[in-house]
Amino acid sequence: MATTSLISARIAVCLAGALLTLPAAMAQPPAGGADDDGVQAMQPRDVDLYVEAVPGDLALGQAWTAPVPGQPYTTAMGRPVKIRGVASLALAGKTLSVTVTSRQKKEPPGPPDQGCPAGTQEMDTGAQPMSDQMRPQPPTVLQVDIRSSGTFETVYTPSVTGTHQILANAGAVGAKSEFDVVDPVTLCEPLSPKEIEQEARQLSETTYQTVDLVDQHIQALPDSPAKDEFKNKLGELRKAMQSAQPRGQAPGWVKSIEPFNRLRSLSPRIRQAAEPLRRQLSEWQEKARQSNQQSKQVLAKLQHGNVVCDQLDIVINALKFVDFSLGLVTTPGQLIEGWLKENVPTKLIGQISGADKVPAVQQTIESLWKFSLTYASGWSGLALPKVANDLVGYAANRYFDRYCQTFTGPVAAEMKGVVSKIGAPWWWFRIKTSGLLILRYPKGATGAAIPLSGELIGNASLFKSKDDAIRVLFPKFAKGTVFHQTRIEPLAGNMLNDGDYSGYDPGSIMMDKGGTMVRSLAPAFFRIPVRGELRGDRLRIELQPAAVDFKDKYTTVRQVTLSPLSMFPNVTDYELPYPGAHTIFQRAFNDGPAEFVVTRIGAKKDVMQIKQHFTRQRDTNRTHGEFSVDVTACNPSCP
Repeated sequence: MATTSLISARIAVCLAGALLTLPAAMAQPPAGGADDDGVQAMQPRDVDLYVEAVPGDLALGQAWTAPVPGQPYTTAMGRPVKIRGVASLALAGKTLSVTVTSRQKKEPPGPPDQGCPAGTQEMDTGAQPMSDQMRPQPPTVLQVDIRSSGTFETVYTPSVTGTHQILANAGAVGAKSEFDVVDPVTLCEPLSPKEIEQEARQLSETTYQTVDLVDQHIQALPDSPAKDEFKNKLGELRKAMQSAQPRGQAPGWVKSIEPFNRLRSLSPRIRQAAEPLRRQLSEWQEKARQSNQQSKQVLAKLQHGNVVCDQLDIVINALKFVDFSLGLVTTPGQLIEGWLKENVPTKLIGQISGADKVPAVQQTIESLWKFSLTYASGWSGLALPKVANDLVGYAANRYFDRYCQTFTGPVAAEMKGVVSKIGAPWWWFRIKTSGLLILRYPKGATGAAIPLSGELIGNASLFKSKDDAIRVLFPKFAKGTVFHQTRIEPLAGNMLNDGDYSGYDPGSIMMDKGGTMVRSLAPAFFRIPVRGELRGDRLRIELQPAAVDFKDKYTTVRQVTLSPLSMFPNVTDYELPYPGAHTIFQRAFNDGPAEFVVTRIGAKKDVMQIKQHFTRQRDTNRTHGEFSVDVTACNPSCP
């Protein structure tokens, strides 16, 4: 959303989620000055002027949400931008002065073909720079009439890139906003060797820290020949890592980024051929950044468990995380090497036009190609994921299975909620989650009741809502026309799951190989510890307080209203909080333990399975909730 200089108010609907989670909150009004609907007193402020930048073909007042929540509108150079807004009725009929100011600094020169980066002094590409720098454009002043309704709009077409500031003035009254402009030729965007090196170096360090964590947990396991063998195998992994990817250093393939950038700067046709690799490396950089931002927190939160099976589960998940991290570290080297072997120097030289195919350019292509391939193929760390994966298999098949048994399988949960005031609904929302149930217990355990430990882990896959809060809760502010409304829903699902990695997809690793630690890197993650017991053919589980939950997620709404009760536009920001995964599962389980019947399945009836659909409705005088959970889990695994 564009930045605006306006005074806005915020409805803090912080107790709306509590209405669905805490029975006590439903019976009495909350403290702190909130009304009996759990909504703190709203104090929306009138503004003299509101202005925003939106796509050029958008109708006046038509709802629009920025592709990147909370960020200014971004468009391409040469594409029209609509500047629109609403003013107080006191300004109706007057002329509004809208000043658009682009960047006021000169851009560095680039080669003639589409303005892409030229060579450096250390590695000259032979491209000839432009004779002058791209000069900034002077501010543009647009005169716009304010309609009798207070609305206004105009169109501006940017001719340079960068952030554009908008200042709207009508006498002493003013408002600000901004939008960003990028070059439509996105192929020109170079990769940042420095930023890529930083992310790769941090990934490597996180991997070493995870191996240290595994070592600590192995020490806590009971002494046995299997433990000694496991420690030896972990030592081999550490030795292989230190040899191929020394701690504190960036991977060798990072050095191939700079010559790759130089190759791309030589010709539009070379850039076009290199675009798939550039895009893959950019996507890798974003995924690495996400992993680095959350990995330390993940490692800290997942150090749990005080019995053998819990400790072994931590070890296995930590090793899966090592496998994932090493795969992420080594992927760019594989991608670069593959592209270079497909695009040999003769093929790249063939992309140069006849007039530019001078010996100096041909020699530059050959040198850059050789440099890049040497750094990519000469790095010795490409076998590391296999070493880690082999150790994961050993831990799971030779160690964990020797001591423990596990029920594991998919879970899916959904909640539909409605919040009302005196019978008038004002907020509708829906949440969907998907994940896994994991229950562990010692092999050979005997007795009438065998204790179980484990967790529910997963992510929210959908947040969706709509509301009529202002009309129902504050009708005196709603007697008017909504000029504009923006809704920003929280992120859900797996952000690591998109992107083309040519057969190497971290998204699939997250679900199939990466384990709990990798899954927790995705948005809206939850982990709910579970305790239970197995009595014959009856299995009973009870949820513990969530270790990680998404209960702090909320929808942000901004609404601009033209009210006949006021001469001024009314701008209101408010947040609608979602309940967490623990609430959904607990309500579906009827606020108590969940019980299952254990059946025998499979050709030999040697697989134990629990499978059940839970559903429940919960109503109060203000809320209606529908909860459903589907659970399927098997020991050892579902056929």
